[in-house]
Amino acid sequence: MPRLIRPNLPSTVEAAIGFLGSRAQADVLRQLAILGPSTVGQLQAVLEIGRPSLNRHLEALSRAGLIETDPPRGLRQGRDVTYEVQPGTLRHLLRAYVDYVEGR
Repeated sequence: MPRLIRPNLPSTVEAAIGFLGSRAQADVLRQLAILGPSTVGQLQAVLEIGRPSLNRHLEALSRAGLIETDPPRGLRQGRDVTYEVQPGTLRHLLRAYVDYVEGR
């Protein structure tokens, strides 16, 4: 049986692989880019995804720095949270991935 290869990748490349390998996360990013800053309810209205799954994907994208929240995590206290794409981070991670794959 073939062994699973886990190369030691730069963290930026790992982050890029994380969202590139997820159709749902790519769709969440795309909808945020189209809609602009949005709440979970607004995203759920256009995405065919359950709230728990959407929250998981938003958390993963937030950890990768691909989206930001307003208000920030520590200041929420029951208020609606707005999510927004961070295009600079997205470009940075994609560039790191391309550079890695091309051997740079």
